[in-house]
Amino acid sequence: MPSTRENHSNTDPEREDMNPTRRIIITASLMVAMFLAAVEATIVNAAMPTVVSALGGLSLYSWVFSAFMLANTTTVPIYGKLADLYGRKRVFIVAVVLFVGGSALCGLAESMEQLVFFRIIQGLGAGGVLPVALTIVGDIYPFEQRARIQGWFSSMWGLAALVGPFVGGWTIDHFSWRWIFWFNLPFGLLVISIVAAFLANRKSDKRLRIDIVGALLLMLSVFTFLFATQQMGSLGWNAPAAWLLLILAALLLTAFVLWERRESQPFLPVELFKSRIIYSSNLTAFLTGIGMFGAISFVPLFVQSVLGKSATLAGLSITPQVLGWSTASVVAGRWMLKSGYRPPILAGVILISSAAALFTFMDAETPYLLVLGSMFILGLGLGLSMTTYIVAVQNAVDADRRGAATSSQMFARTLGGAVGVTILGAVMITRLREQIDSFLSARQGNLDPETIRQLREAQGITHPEGLASLPEQVADQVSQFLSQALDSTFFTAAALSLLALASAYFLVPGGNAKSLAADKGD
Repeated sequence: MPSTRENHSNTDPEREDMNPTRRIIITASLMVAMFLAAVEATIVNAAMPTVVSALGGLSLYSWVFSAFMLANTTTVPIYGKLADLYGRKRVFIVAVVLFVGGSALCGLAESMEQLVFFRIIQGLGAGGVLPVALTIVGDIYPFEQRARIQGWFSSMWGLAALVGPFVGGWTIDHFSWRWIFWFNLPFGLLVISIVAAFLANRKSDKRLRIDIVGALLLMLSVFTFLFATQQMGSLGWNAPAAWLLLILAALLLTAFVLWERRESQPFLPVELFKSRIIYSSNLTAFLTGIGMFGAISFVPLFVQSVLGKSATLAGLSITPQVLGWSTASVVAGRWMLKSGYRPPILAGVILISSAAALFTFMDAETPYLLVLGSMFILGLGLGLSMTTYIVAVQNAVDADRRGAATSSQMFARTLGGAVGVTILGAVMITRLREQIDSFLSARQGNLDPETIRQLREAQGITHPEGLASLPEQVADQVSQFLSQALDSTFFTAAALSLLALASAYFLVPGGNAKSLAADKGD
């Protein structure tokens, strides 16, 4: 058959013509690409102390993570539209080239400023790899198989969260920190070659154009909002600059919505959200995304700093979540075929809320096995809900808008994660600072200047080695402060999970999957 297919209909002739071997090869390459992009969000964690030691620039430490996440989040909707306009194949290859090129540049960085800039380029590519890969899966598989395959793709997120920190540490021990980026090159080039050779360039046959103004307004509003929440975490909730940024973000978002309503070919079609299954899935995904990234970020810290376990056991605390996610993703694919979207989504969010509730009862006496059990429950909930969200929004639109619908879902989930890390981190830091300031006010005359400085800067107090440098009584008190701060963090995550449960219960429609599909015969 030809290497490209410019026209298509809702019957998807490409899907019908594709032989099983070719479909498997394409699917495997997409899963590799998705894993590489997803693992970049975590693999850098283990390497950053060494990177800072080599490059300096401790003040830019957090921006190595934030730059990647911000670039990733703000470009997800853009790629969905581009995939509909210019074809999945072309846009996917461009995204992988950006990701691989950014990885190569990160490995060549000679300063922290350069590394942050190159991470932005890497994030710009990752923002396209994830949604376009899922859109391609929606194109090449019929509905019955699509739900099952999307489950395997969803499990890549959990696997990346587990593998990333360990691969990063192993690479540092045996090679150089630069190889955590350079390892992406051979795999990325292999993916590009396979997709270029085996995938047809599927795009809309309508005369379309890019809504540049809408894209810029959305990017600026999201970037401003994320930057505002990040500033709240570092400067405090009352920082005037942060609130001004929030107001600016709201104004930009309002301008975006008004522009999209009058635009004949909008960047992100507002009418998509007239579909109940799309707006309910995206809102619930946003709220559950906050809890997901919160657990991944703070449970290992709890295990190491409050329970006093080793870094290895702290990392292994994520493993049950990965196992639960992978298992439930497969179950979700079969369940939604029989019962529709509502049952697996509700069950998933109930499990997520239950896990979040268990986190709020944890303290220094909590058995490690209970932490593992709670993480497994969280993984089950995420596997059921996240997999169902993707399939639901894809089937709620026709083939021409599948890219935009998929990217809107990925955008909601990724934005939830970016906001979640910032908000929950700000809750923890604010609570910790309040307790430390109160402690210093009462005991300042009995403490030496170095201890006061260390407490004010919260230097090393989240690690056993740092606590060991403090007087024993002070170290014990600080450990309690950290435990209480994490308790406030988990309580906030639990409250947000309840909001996600309310969203799922009141908004997600019932009915079987076929009845909710845009094309009842797809």
